[in-house]
Amino acid sequence: MEADRDRWDERWSAAGVEPDRAVPAAPDIVDAHPELLEQLPTDGTALDLACGIGAQSLWMATRGLTVRALDVSPVAVDLTARSAAQHGLTVKASVWDTDEGLPPDLRGLAMIVCQRYRASDLYLDFVQRLRPDGVLVLTVLSAVGLDGTAGPFHAPPGELSDAYRSAATAGMIDVLVDEEGDGQASIVVRRTHD
Repeated sequence: MEADRDRWDERWSAAGVEPDRAVPAAPDIVDAHPELLEQLPTDGTALDLACGIGAQSLWMATRGLTVRALDVSPVAVDLTARSAAQHGLTVKASVWDTDEGLPPDLRGLAMIVCQRYRASDLYLDFVQRLRPDGVLVLTVLSAVGLDGTAGPFHAPPGELSDAYRSAATAGMIDVLVDEEGDGQASIVVRRTHD
């Protein structure tokens, strides 16, 4: 955890990001598929995992969701909290290391957004944490279409599709979008039942 925390603290500190620069931003895959907006929840509790400066946290809060934002970096968490205050939004941001899994109180979630953070050991737990009709929006770096050499944080081809195939086959989720290319893989799923 310490190495990750230090690396991200350094990155966010060096970036010189000011809270008034963070603006609400939909996840990239939602921007690419605006028809998804009608299918995304506007009430309940949402999680922004690996929140960074909180752009997706702010976006979910503007949609009416109660937002929990988690990141390993205290600098990122501070920026997220300050950004939310700057925009007059409520976001509960806290430091969390996913090596510990997800916080046990995060259950019955309306929405989970995890953009460009690969936590393959949590893929199925994400679905378990959703309420029926809850939506997961997950994007990871991918080796598919990558311009350069894949590193340890890049998913191998088909990782997201493979991870959610059995849940889809069992009728536990509906896959709304599943795309991979240009160095990213994204999947959007809706939980159908408990």
